[in-house]
Amino acid sequence: AKTEERILKSVELLERRSDERTPIGRSRPLAESLAQAMKAEMAAGTPQRVEIVGSLRRWRESTDEIRLLAVSAAPQRAKDLFESLPQTTGVLESGAMQTRVALSNGMRATLRLVEAEHWGAALCRATGSQAHLAALEEQALKNGWRLDEYGATRQSGSANGRGGAPAQPDNEGEQRFFESEEDLYAFIGLQWTPPELREGGGEVAAALRRELPQLIAAEEILGELHGHTTWSDGKASVAEMAEAARNKGYRYWAVTDHSVGLGVTQGVDADALLAQRREIDAVNDRYAAEGVDFRLIQGTEVELLGDGSLGLPDETLAALDIVVASIHSGLRQDKERITERCLKAIHNPYVDLLGHPTGRLLGRRPPSEIDLERVMRACAATGTAIEINANPARLDLSADHARQAADLGCKIVINTDAHSVGQLDLMPYGIHTARRGWLRAQDVLNARPLDELLGLLKRNRSGRRLK
Repeated sequence: AKTEERILKSVELLERRSDERTPIGRSRPLAESLAQAMKAEMAAGTPQRVEIVGSLRRWRESTDEIRLLAVSAAPQRAKDLFESLPQTTGVLESGAMQTRVALSNGMRATLRLVEAEHWGAALCRATGSQAHLAALEEQALKNGWRLDEYGATRQSGSANGRGGAPAQPDNEGEQRFFESEEDLYAFIGLQWTPPELREGGGEVAAALRRELPQLIAAEEILGELHGHTTWSDGKASVAEMAEAARNKGYRYWAVTDHSVGLGVTQGVDADALLAQRREIDAVNDRYAAEGVDFRLIQGTEVELLGDGSLGLPDETLAALDIVVASIHSGLRQDKERITERCLKAIHNPYVDLLGHPTGRLLGRRPPSEIDLERVMRACAATGTAIEINANPARLDLSADHARQAADLGCKIVINTDAHSVGQLDLMPYGIHTARRGWLRAQDVLNARPLDELLGLLKRNRSGRRLK
């Protein structure tokens, strides 16, 4: 009966539309659990190497299927292991070096096995988009080599290596294999390209010129400027969130609980902010007494109301260290109205950061009709920073919009918008979105020390310093 049930589920899965995609917040953790389960067997020799590949290695927002690539001296044993993992519900296809399974969440997963000498070419081919791979193949052909999933093969009349004299006829068909991607990219004359950039967005031309940016890395994030506590709808206290942020290696963290005006949750008004400030000061005093290099700053996520006004008066906002303005309601307003709402907030001298600008929820709610280019231009002109919200349900700004924002001169902040201690772990989604947007550390405000960051906030450009 159990086998019959699995077969029926597998048939149902195969009948689903091929364009159905799963948001990365669901697919990436599952892929990591599959890869970790396989890696746990490495001590026994099967498999020797496992990587997540495909669009998930590029950290795209959604994927149609989980794909793993592995090296194993015992392919059948590796396949048997993969097919018997607790996350699987049935085998859909199985061949000598590949198996495809159905997963308990309705997704599919494929394990492909390769020989160690083919790893570099196979990993490259299994990672890049079609546009990226086509550009790689074109570059290789210019040098007289044809790329495939195994390596490179010399073509008739090609040069000896890159730019040498024409090859002798007996060199035709010569093969080169690559143990790493770095070796493959170097062989065809390119700078190694990070997986997040392999989308056909000009990265191969930049790699040929050795002009790929040094992308921001997780360890360069020094703190966050948007997070919540039990003062509004958070699940942990100010002290608990501070300690969790400090344990992440951060040097600072901003308490930005929701203001009044949101409607769906308890908001913090002016009087409550005064009481909250005393609690924040007590935590900071304790850290200072202990010699701990960590600091909380106080702000608010002020609600951007339907008419463009804010949920708190300017005199209250002026007393804070940072203000994040966000829209949570009225997201279906027409383009002009919702854009004007945002522009009104952006031009407020006390709004430092525009939070999750489009209001989208991946797979659940489309982005608003906001004129985002117009909004980003206003952010650049006023010095208002704009957020990449790292929660995988949002990823707002998207990678494409983050790249556009940086090109327009916007200051960018990457935040988890954490409502609990565990949500601080969502930062990698924001980092990789920023990397997909070609962002460097110098493009991101919270990759800077706190004093430098505070001096760059809009409210402090006149020289006002925080007490």
